[in-house]
Amino acid sequence: MPTTLRWKSTALRLWRVGLLALAVVAIRRAQPPAAVELTVERVRDFFPAAATLVSQGGIQAVKDESGITIGHVMQTSPEGDDIIGYSGPTNTLIALDARGKVLGLRILSSGDTTDHVAEVVRERAFFKQFTGKKAAELASLQPEAVTGATLTSSAIAEGVLRRMGKSATTSLRFPDGITLEEVQKLEPKAAQLRESKAHPGSQEVLDDKGAVIALAVRTAPASDGTVGYKGPSDTFMLMDASGGTLRGIALRRSYDTEQYVGYVTGDPAFLKTFDGMTTEKIAHIDFNAAGVEGVSGATQTSYGIAEGVRVRAESLQKENEARHGWWQQMAARWRWQDTGHVAILLAAFVMAFTPLRGSAWCRHLHHALLVVYGGFIAGEMLSQGLLAGWSAHGTPWRTAQGLVLLAAVALLGPVFTSKQLYCHHICPHGALQQLLVRQLRWQWSPSKKVDALLSKIPFVLLALVFFSAAFALPVNLNALEPFDAYVFRVAGWASIGIAIGGLVFSLFTPLAYCRYGCPTGAVFKLLRFTGDGDRFGTRDWLAALCVALVLLLAPG
Repeated sequence: MPTTLRWKSTALRLWRVGLLALAVVAIRRAQPPAAVELTVERVRDFFPAAATLVSQGGIQAVKDESGITIGHVMQTSPEGDDIIGYSGPTNTLIALDARGKVLGLRILSSGDTTDHVAEVVRERAFFKQFTGKKAAELASLQPEAVTGATLTSSAIAEGVLRRMGKSATTSLRFPDGITLEEVQKLEPKAAQLRESKAHPGSQEVLDDKGAVIALAVRTAPASDGTVGYKGPSDTFMLMDASGGTLRGIALRRSYDTEQYVGYVTGDPAFLKTFDGMTTEKIAHIDFNAAGVEGVSGATQTSYGIAEGVRVRAESLQKENEARHGWWQQMAARWRWQDTGHVAILLAAFVMAFTPLRGSAWCRHLHHALLVVYGGFIAGEMLSQGLLAGWSAHGTPWRTAQGLVLLAAVALLGPVFTSKQLYCHHICPHGALQQLLVRQLRWQWSPSKKVDALLSKIPFVLLALVFFSAAFALPVNLNALEPFDAYVFRVAGWASIGIAIGGLVFSLFTPLAYCRYGCPTGAVFKLLRFTGDGDRFGTRDWLAALCVALVLLLAPG
């Protein structure tokens, strides 16, 4: 290929990939925040006596007319906004009674597909598995997903567990977090605090160069139930950077008797009891065997503080043990569907790039496997609802790696191989239409004008999808395509109707739906590089115009 043509072809491919990236950016920046402002009316189903809502450390206290706290409510957004279900995250309301037990859950908003969310809402048993449990109990819960909406329900469950896990690090008795001034008393080099991702509720201590030099931990709320003489205490624990060794402690606040607290803070020997010990040693310490002595005149208070340190060290040890590499986390989340997607991709490469594509029986067998497995068993197909949701909220790369890989190959395949890998060798609905080709004697072939007119329909639908996603128009994107029809439990009548109508049309016009109705296929056609003769055309101009309009006019 001449150098000039090579550069032109490379530039055209990069332009189309870049335009796709810009379209994603345009949709993403137009998305409103998922969290909503709660009102008393929205929580009265859980708290009939509710009069006011008062913010307390990231959650809201529900108070009655007398000002008595009767429970708490919280939302999974924004903490759970990165947990993507099938096509987007879900913001869930969590209602807790006065003892911290879950009263119930309610979906406030969702970026996931309407049909999948509706299936979860119908499954009451899914929500009941959380009811009556405290944060500590939920930490060991293995939620049961909803059949037919596995990714959606799993994401909702993960969002609830993450939010409850954060609430487990929020103390209602000791709501004030650790301050830089507190840390500097034990670590003078401290210049900044940063929330620790590995240890929820703790702060990484940074020096003036931004290096992590320690971990700031407090015993609350783990120690909220540990009572000394009269009440619980909150103790600051300065750990080394790894969180594995204690460097020093300082009492922050206590509900114990002021005089006894003074005895404890005035005894430097007691405060240095745990210095240099590992979390493992502290977690399993026997105070009597280790010779740990209480403070004279404040024995119960000092033992209560020591027990609080031990309890927190135990939870720190569990956090350290739970830390894995990213590949281990991904392996733990790998699903049988992901294995199936990889197998489908391998089969697609074989059929697209080997002589087997010329064998009729191989093609028919491949198409049948796509329909049976990809359609009716796995039921995870690329659609506009899926791709628009991912554009708006991100991909579920942690929970559906195989599906994300399949989408990446489907989008990049037309650009770099000039082949419609997804439409011809992966899509179950396309495969079913292939099996129906010329099954009837009578066939209808539209004229050139009619064919040209009908061929524009997928691009019109694609533009509708794009503007709907960017401007939050009330359009059910899944109802524009037939793919939900393969998952009967969640399928809407529109999807079923399009599926049946498209298949009937395909009996006398080969691949009728693919040619005249599929907006997802239109995406791949826009991206496809057709060879040396390919050039910047009308479709490219119109696509660029649509993206420019959204960037200029969409909110955000």
